[in-house]
Amino acid sequence: MPHEHTHRGEAIEGRHSRVYDRLARLLMKPHYRRIATDIAASAPDGAALLDVGTGPGILLKTLARIRPDLRLAGVDLARDMIDHARRNLAGLDGLELHAADVAALPFEDDRFDLVVSSYSSHHWGDPEAGSAEIARILRPGGRFINYDFPRAPLDALTRRSGLTLVRQTPFRSPFMKTTRFEAAAN
Repeated sequence: MPHEHTHRGEAIEGRHSRVYDRLARLLMKPHYRRIATDIAASAPDGAALLDVGTGPGILLKTLARIRPDLRLAGVDLARDMIDHARRNLAGLDGLELHAADVAALPFEDDRFDLVVSSYSSHHWGDPEAGSAEIARILRPGGRFINYDFPRAPLDALTRRSGLTLVRQTPFRSPFMKTTRFEAAAN
């Protein structure tokens, strides 16, 4: 199982990315399915959705199956993870993947209706800059839904970012204690 660690601002590369890809595809499917089901219930029809810290793309793959109407994109700091995501998402049309830091997203303003992240925000080198970038690319009234460990820097996600906390609740998830953090773009 993925463990809670504190390496912030570092990409998961090389052998570690291969192990993570294997774990995500083989052991974490029920976990990603649970998160995808929650996201699918929150996403407006035909929404443009960005997965920040997409890793090997398993959440995007599950979302594409549950909600084919969504326009999906993913970013990850690690080029290796984006390569895994491309392989795992082969055959799915219209997906956009980029190796990018959350603090410097390669998208124009007001592009997405929904931005999601799962177990990524505790890795961000600068959570305030990352959430400000998320606020920039969200359309007015758009939502950011973050699933992470309770000790993740969740309070930093609304500090000087242009995001307003909607709710923060425990999220029932197999394997890990998780917090669901939802914020809206101002």
